[in-house]
Amino acid sequence: MATIDASSRQVLSIRKWGGQMIFFVNQYLMAMNSGVEHAEFKRLQLFKAHKVPAKMVTRQFDALLHQNMRRFQLADDQMANLFDFFRGTTTFKSKVVKIDDLDFPRVTNIKPDPNVSEVLEGDRLVAKVHFVPSTVGHVYFIEIFDPFGNLVQRTDYDERGFKARDEFYSPAGEAITDLYYRPDGSRFAEAYYGHDSAGANVVTLCKLIDYEGQDYYFNGEQEWYRFFLDELNRQNGEHNTFIADRPLAAQWPVINMRTSAQKYLWLPTPHAIDPRDQVYSNLNNAYVYGIHQYLTSLDGLITSTAQQRSDLSKWLGGQPARPIYAISAGVVSAAQSARPKKSLAERQAHQIIYTGRVDAGRRVDQIITAFNQVHRTLADATLVIYGYGGAIDQLKTQVTELKLGDSVTFAGYQPDLTQVYDQAGAYVYAGESDAEPLSLIEAIGHGVPVVAYDVNYGPRDVIKDGKNGYLIKDGAINQLAAGLLRTIENPKRQQRLIDGAYQSSEAYGDAAVWQQWQQILN
Repeated sequence: MATIDASSRQVLSIRKWGGQMIFFVNQYLMAMNSGVEHAEFKRLQLFKAHKVPAKMVTRQFDALLHQNMRRFQLADDQMANLFDFFRGTTTFKSKVVKIDDLDFPRVTNIKPDPNVSEVLEGDRLVAKVHFVPSTVGHVYFIEIFDPFGNLVQRTDYDERGFKARDEFYSPAGEAITDLYYRPDGSRFAEAYYGHDSAGANVVTLCKLIDYEGQDYYFNGEQEWYRFFLDELNRQNGEHNTFIADRPLAAQWPVINMRTSAQKYLWLPTPHAIDPRDQVYSNLNNAYVYGIHQYLTSLDGLITSTAQQRSDLSKWLGGQPARPIYAISAGVVSAAQSARPKKSLAERQAHQIIYTGRVDAGRRVDQIITAFNQVHRTLADATLVIYGYGGAIDQLKTQVTELKLGDSVTFAGYQPDLTQVYDQAGAYVYAGESDAEPLSLIEAIGHGVPVVAYDVNYGPRDVIKDGKNGYLIKDGAINQLAAGLLRTIENPKRQQRLIDGAYQSSEAYGDAAVWQQWQQILN
């Protein structure tokens, strides 16, 4: 039988798709992102490796978008942003705008500062000029104040060097109008604000100016986003695939597209409100529109684990109206798999790490309580917590009260955790629920043994008890401490767990996850 080499398979894949595009529909790309975005980053690189065109799609205005893209190693052809698209700046040759380039009256004085310079007219504050982070004096945005010190206008400069938006404020400090500009200074869009039924200040009307010779009006951002998705689809020959990755922002515009496309809803969280009962408890509000009301408008649903697929199918009565696919959100890239494996001798054997959100749902307080028990036995054990969230101050107080200040470090959010995983001795996870914690797969991909609660969904799929870590009864803090201690106290056992982590990561390797994607691509 004839064989087909890897390059031929890639050619066949391209021919099969015929140039059609995969769009992962989100809301934004930030300097600090959640698992939804990090899953998309991995997915984009997976598709790029297999030469199937794919883009992340965002609707939010962000003058630092391309700086953030560089931060996460995304190329221009991997991103489709609403404002870049209609402004014509998906690609743009950067230049630098500095405070001397701004048109302030000669009567003003500049009080310089590396982060925010003040513009004064006598003793009165006229404006504040903010600079792009990690640059020397590149203008980011300008705040303009009235004679009474009230903020009346903000002017945003795209970090690539052009004026992008003017935003005007009411006396109450609420945005009332946004004006959007092309690099040549012409206006291409406007947005107007009003209060919704709950009293929140929201965009109620959008105007797209002279797009292909016509003006368009939209009742809010969602309608404009839907129009944007249709334009992406139309300009790529239609029949493309759109996957709503951030349900609350993406499912409505995807479902309501008017052009012909394949449409899927990705579930980045458990689908029901009770994390321990995903079959009989009520539907998570985030999915009411896409699953309960308009499931038949989709071509399918995507979960990250087979267990959630099974539970969701049962929740839907056992015979869902549309197919449910299980595709891992995490993937260990071919490049990572090919890197030299880090032995215990190359690691900080007694360093335990946590990476991810730092909020109540992740129960990092229980991790610290468990670590305190570990530290009593192994005095040189350390815990490093990477991530951001609202619970950090409370957790720092807990660390102080336990007198663990020399052993527990809050290291903040890091865009690249390669070196963090390569030197760690163990990874710990205590979240109450997830669709599939990416950090577990990242950890084993770097040979880090994992100790985690057995929750829905992911840990029981990733962890092979005693082979690459330990699966712990949900909420059993003493057992969590025992599992961590068992992982790091014996060098021979720890090395076996490291070897087991590397070996088990093959189930989430490039080839394995790409095979799962064939359910959608075929």
